[in-house]
Amino acid sequence: VDENEGTNLITMPGTRIITFQMNQNRVEALKDARVRKAIDYAVNNAGIVDRIMRGFGTVGAQASPAGYLGHNADLAPRFDVAKAKELMAEAGYADGFELTMMAPNNRYVNDDKIAQAVASMLAKINIKVDLQTMPKAQYWPAFDERAADMMMIGWHSDTEDSANFHQFLSHCFNEETGNGQYNSGNYCNEEADMLMAKANSETDPEKRAEMLQQMETILYNEAAFIPLHWQNLAWGARKGVHAESIVNALNFPYFGDLVVD
Repeated sequence: VDENEGTNLITMPGTRIITFQMNQNRVEALKDARVRKAIDYAVNNAGIVDRIMRGFGTVGAQASPAGYLGHNADLAPRFDVAKAKELMAEAGYADGFELTMMAPNNRYVNDDKIAQAVASMLAKINIKVDLQTMPKAQYWPAFDERAADMMMIGWHSDTEDSANFHQFLSHCFNEETGNGQYNSGNYCNEEADMLMAKANSETDPEKRAEMLQQMETILYNEAAFIPLHWQNLAWGARKGVHAESIVNALNFPYFGDLVVD
């Protein structure tokens, strides 16, 4: 599409974060933040984007993409295998342990290849991964059952708001409210939950941004989940179709404004 003279390719960073969650109720080691950090340090996010995504992704260190109120530019992606091994030893797991991992193979871009790469990376810190990938029709029931120790999930905030990520993916599970509905890691931090609740009732954008950034920092410091990357977006259009004026990070082009020569 890019090389063809009769078409235009339009690309931009997306807002769907691809992550792995670590089930603390299934594996004792995953209750230790040092172990979760070690897993995060062992995963080469930039390498996945470069080699598996062929550059068509934006390396992530948090759920909130740039432009969201909660995005904290100070949070950098982790990758340091030596540091990962050091944290594993410090936590008493120098010899590692075994994990089960599940991921879909037809839901996200290169999802099964990403899972295979992560499993190989964890082997370098003596974590032996039993990986199973499957079509999304079988995966989501398994996800709801929390059927593996590590499970992949991608999330785009339909509200374009940082609080939405935490509400569904990392909030303490609450069956009554639905908070933490897709938190297969069973992560729970009451301070992060409180910051989300306060932000949701705050009308001052600056104050709200500060609360949500604090929330993202807590999740980062505790390695609440493993952020990989945001999927980039692409659209193709023939020359004379001015798609560049109607596309957006929401991935909902507004055709009411489309101009065609």
